[in-house]
Amino acid sequence: MSDNVTSGNICDNANDTDRDNKKSSEKVSVDELQSKIDELNEQLLRALAETQNVRKRAEKEKADISKFSISAFAKDVLRIRDNLQLALNSSVENSGNIIEGIKLTMSEMDKILDCYGIKIIETLNKPFDPNFHQAMIEIEAEDKAPGIVVQVMQDGFTIYDRLLRPALVGVSKRGISQSDPADAQSKEEKQ
Repeated sequence: MSDNVTSGNICDNANDTDRDNKKSSEKVSVDELQSKIDELNEQLLRALAETQNVRKRAEKEKADISKFSISAFAKDVLRIRDNLQLALNSSVENSGNIIEGIKLTMSEMDKILDCYGIKIIETLNKPFDPNFHQAMIEIEAEDKAPGIVVQVMQDGFTIYDRLLRPALVGVSKRGISQSDPADAQSKEEKQ
């Protein structure tokens, strides 16, 4: 019987050792896992911070681009302002020179606008198009069909085929001689 007790104690001691080893390996594994979790959390926080920094830098660059992208255009327009200032400073005696200077300035302005894709809408003697024209008045024009642009009050412009500003125009309407003959007769009788 003593053999059984001794062998039972040995088995129990072996089982206890296995349990202790499992507990210590589980404890080591839990500690290693917690360390790994902490490390991954730190990496995640750093990645999120970097993403925020990149987004903020991109927003600042976008704001700067929109603010300063017109700089080249502004410098070109300043040349025209300088030319107009010279025309204003010119004496009245040189009025012919002033007119010539203004014509040159307009020519330079058109070239600069063209460089930036800004084009004048050709309107005079063309059919009225509400997509590009804004009718300001109707003008009786016996020699023109109704709906033809006969006067341009302000030029319209497109930028790369998109409307920038409509042209302000006067459009022909049917003249009295083209309208009802009874109206023409009544006008003649009143005179």
